[in-house]
Amino acid sequence: MRSRIRPQATLVIALAVLTIIVAGWGLGLMQEPELRARDFAFLLRGAQPAASRVVIVAIDDESFNQTQMQWPWSRATLAQLISQIASDAPRAIVLDVLLYEPANGDAELAQAITRAGNVILANNITAVESSRYALESLNEPVPALAQAAHALGLSNIPRDRDGFVRRVLAYQDIHNQVQYHWAIQAAALATQAALPARPEPNGFFLNAQFIPLQTQALVVSFRGPPHTIHNVPAYQVLSGEFTRGTFRDAVVMIGATTETLHDTYPTPFQGDASPMPGVEIGANALDTILARDFVYPLSNAWTLVLIVTAGFCGAALTRVERPWLALVVFGAILFGYVLLWFVLFRAWNWQLPLVAPVAALALCFAMPSVARAVEEAQARRRLRHLFEQFISPEMVNELIAHGTEGAQGNRAELTILLADMRGFTNLAEKMEPDALVEMLNTYLAAMTQVIFRHRGTIDKFEGDAILAFWGAPARNAKHAQDAVRAALEMQAELDALHTRWSSDAALRELRMGIGINTGEVFVGLVGSAQRVNYTVIGDAVNTASRIQDLTKEFGVPILISESTFRALDNQFDAEFVGTRTVKGKTVPVNLYHVRGTQTRAAQTESHAETQSSTANMPRTI
Repeated sequence: MRSRIRPQATLVIALAVLTIIVAGWGLGLMQEPELRARDFAFLLRGAQPAASRVVIVAIDDESFNQTQMQWPWSRATLAQLISQIASDAPRAIVLDVLLYEPANGDAELAQAITRAGNVILANNITAVESSRYALESLNEPVPALAQAAHALGLSNIPRDRDGFVRRVLAYQDIHNQVQYHWAIQAAALATQAALPARPEPNGFFLNAQFIPLQTQALVVSFRGPPHTIHNVPAYQVLSGEFTRGTFRDAVVMIGATTETLHDTYPTPFQGDASPMPGVEIGANALDTILARDFVYPLSNAWTLVLIVTAGFCGAALTRVERPWLALVVFGAILFGYVLLWFVLFRAWNWQLPLVAPVAALALCFAMPSVARAVEEAQARRRLRHLFEQFISPEMVNELIAHGTEGAQGNRAELTILLADMRGFTNLAEKMEPDALVEMLNTYLAAMTQVIFRHRGTIDKFEGDAILAFWGAPARNAKHAQDAVRAALEMQAELDALHTRWSSDAALRELRMGIGINTGEVFVGLVGSAQRVNYTVIGDAVNTASRIQDLTKEFGVPILISESTFRALDNQFDAEFVGTRTVKGKTVPVNLYHVRGTQTRAAQTESHAETQSSTANMPRTI
């Protein structure tokens, strides 16, 4: 049994689901899952070499071991590093080391920076917040170094809600002054471009190249896990062991890569398992700009359109008649969208939203299905409650398993049985009401069990009369045979009741007449919103009633019509007793008396076999 909820209900459910999803998306509740989805896209894409000339001079564990120097390194050592790199003609040098406090060797370092002429030094912004105020301060290198540098750039690295780093703030406004990240400063220096004094939060132009931003942040197109960007250990640069030409025309970044200095962060590749140094995050951001390999997220407006479209696609699939086909189409849409999501990211860095549209598609497909399942469960309970009043529990189970189309009303050929107790009216006048009701309940309960055993349906009780039928609501090709078997057993059950009523002579005199007819009738639920009955209506029902009345005239307990007799297929011992024109009919009805479950031919054959067997037995003298 499969019901279908109304289209209006499907639309209401889809709109409710979409409202929840859109609200969650608008409140940022899906931001973290979407970011995780983008991380997965990076992993699927795999590691790629840097697309531009970007090199990191790594202050790593090996450099500490080789030089035997402790952190922080002296300004003279940093001056030596810059001088060695500058001698190889790089386009820009970034020193991602904070130099806030004056120290010995500042003059030497300032001279090295001045001679290089293309050094960018790091600064940062610190924030102090309390319930009463929020204070930001810009920390810059000592004046001598700041004046010698080509530019200063922020080294702040923002984290997302889950602690991962996926972007860098391209710029920040502090004290009404724009401060760019050092990766942006390095890109400007490498391309000989001027940075705008007042960039827009959604992006700015670097020469003719537009740099797209998301609320001032550059989404980094990471090349791979840590150490994907070319690294040269700092000790090799200090000793002059590096290959000449390594830094020529490159943007070189000097920074700590050892985890002991706690400047590492989880990124899409490998996450916390292998955090990436801050200097390499900046190098990936710089390579994103120089290679023009930007990540392009879908706008909010188009994301909303995509979510709504996915939701209505899911809801539309619930109207498909065949559940398996709906599932196949749902799987095809889901697979196609995920494939499109990855292909667009892999080929052009277009970042379609994944979580929200997939959630809309899946939930708008599933929720009406859940509602339909609940509705079907309720319908089964209502159906069971209704039909257990008329038919056996076994037939109720079969009816629920195979469908309820017949319960809604249709014309069908059924077999109708009407049973009436002889002498009940006279008996009712003599018995006390309580005793009469007890006797009648006992009688009806016994007959009900017989009818149920033979797959019959009880239409109604009218006093002592019983109207039952076979062939609905569960289809039964042998409805006539089952009805006749039930009639025979009902007579046997009445005989058993006579034994129980042995102490009451009046009850032992009760007899039963049964009329059976097979014909086309209307069968289904009939009634009002307040009361409904599963019943049969038609001329065949009236004929069964007339045949039952004729059992008195013929003096037999069971009479069946010609139509029922032809449907018995010689399975019963039935005898033609006469023809009568019943009330409401113009054509006479042939009537048969059913005496047992064995045909007369079978009885004759069985008798002959018995006689033969007796004749062949050895005689004993």
